[in-house]
Parts: sequence; C-alpha cells; structure tokens
Amino acid sequence: MRISLIHNQASGRRVALPSLRALIEREGHELVRVVDHSADASRAADPPAELVVAAGGDGTVADAIRAAAGSDLPLAVLPLGTANNIAFSLGASGPIEDQVRSWHGAQARPFDLGVLQGAGIDKRFVEGVGGGLVEACMTSIRRRPMRGGEPPPWQLVRALRRYAQTLRRLRPRRWSLRLDGEHREDEFLLVEVLNTRAVGPNLDLAPHATPSDGALTIVTARESDRGALAAYLDDRLAGRDGRLALPSERTRCVDLLNPDVLHVDDELVHVTPQSPVSIRIQAAAVNVLVPATAQ
Repeated sequence: MRISLIHNQASGRRVALPSLRALIEREGHELVRVVDHSADASRAADPPAELVVAAGGDGTVADAIRAAAGSDLPLAVLPLGTANNIAFSLGASGPIEDQVRSWHGAQARPFDLGVLQGAGIDKRFVEGVGGGLVEACMTSIRRRPMRGGEPPPWQLVRALRRYAQTLRRLRPRRWSLRLDGEHREDEFLLVEVLNTRAVGPNLDLAPHATPSDGALTIVTARESDRGALAAYLDDRLAGRDGRLALPSERTRCVDLLNPDVLHVDDELVHVTPQSPVSIRIQAAAVNVLVPATAQ
C-alpha cells in the first residue's frame, strides 16, 4: 500500500523516521508522504496515498483522524506516545513491527468523532470533553509543568501523582445538563463525555465505551465516588490493574448548560458564562484498520 505518514518523532517512544521508513518498506509498503505532526495534516489524505498512518501519541493520532475524516482512506495507528488512549480503546497494542505486518489483513472499523458546538466554539474531538478532575489536573499541569524528557512509564507515574494530588483538593461543583433531552442537575467531582474508554494518563473511566458504536458515554463522579477514584489512582501508582466503576450512560447528545472550563481532548477551553454548549456524535467519521487479534 502507498502510505501517508503523520509522524511525531518527539512522542514518548521517540522512534526516528528512518526506522519507521525501513519498517514500513520491509513489509512491502511504499512511503509516499511524510507530514510532521506540527504541520497542517489536512493534506495527508491526498492522492496517491491509500492509507494514512499516525505514528505518535494521542494528539498526533487525533490530528490524523480529523485529517482522514470524510475521505475514503482508512487510517492505521502506531501508538508511540505515553498514554495511547486511542489505541487502547481500539485494542491495538503490541510491538509496532507486528502492527505494521497486520495491515495486510486488517479489517476496517468505523471510528466516530465527537462534535462540540456553542458559545462560539466548534470543535471535533476524538477522546472526550469534560470538566472537574481531568480539567483541573490539566490546568494544574499547564500552570506547573511536569519534568519533560523522561521515559513514558515515568511520565505516567508523575501524571498519576498529579491526579491524586488534584483529587485531594478538588471540590464538587453543580452541573446542569441534558442527556438526549432529559434534564439532570447535581454536584459532581467529574463529568466526562467520552468517545474513547480512556483519557489523561490512560484513566480507564469507561471500560465498556467504544469509538465505533455511534454513541457517546457520559461518566460522572459525585462526592460519594471520591474514595473509589482515590483507590483507583493508588492501584495504578502501585502497578496494580485498578478497576473503576463510575456511573455511566450511553447517549447521542449532551447539552452542558453551565460549563466553565472544559478540556476538549488535550486542549483547555474557557466557555463564556451562562453559555450552553452541545456535544454530538458524528458516527463513522473515518475507518480505522484494526488487527485481527483486536476484533
């Protein structure tokens, strides 16, 4: 196949372009275009490419998904980042050599995009939109950046520690929202509208969510869930396979009536006070190649 590669050499695993090129060509593919992750990725799906490949972390993969959306080209993911939430949600893991080899017989799976609109905002997201714990921790990291250049496992540990610290200080706030037109109001520590099952440092908030079902999953946490969140973070920090069961529902439309600051994937967005926003699903926006073992 003729490959158009979107590559982030600075992502967690720091795989250099010559190594990727050699790997791709060894499997009989032709690398016809390379797009740096920081450049405009929209041309990645242009002819003569037959497959768009995203090699990097979740930000690079999200850029590639948005670039391929609306085209007839499938996309494949080489997870080289720290958390790799998108690949995790697709079940695409293992050595990158095996993943490149799998493209010959991989099946295409539809992949949804989320759409956030309102208050002058119009954004497409891949992982999720939310407020509370995840947004508060992202805000903390923006204000007080973590040490860079460390191996991905160390970066994950530092991020999980910051989440645990943020949770201890976090206070619930009142949210007013509508799920498929049904009004809800309560105080929450966390509100996440997810397309993938995990966000942040691979926080598996919605284990049953899939980006291929034409629906979103909204996950919430109240004060009564603080202990479960803390225990989950402690398990992850101790190297244990933590399990988290927060209240969740599948939905196609979420209206947030009083948002303040939201994260949209890895971006922080300040919403004009008293300006509602709507979150919708764009089903099957792109097709993603998934190895047979992940079907």
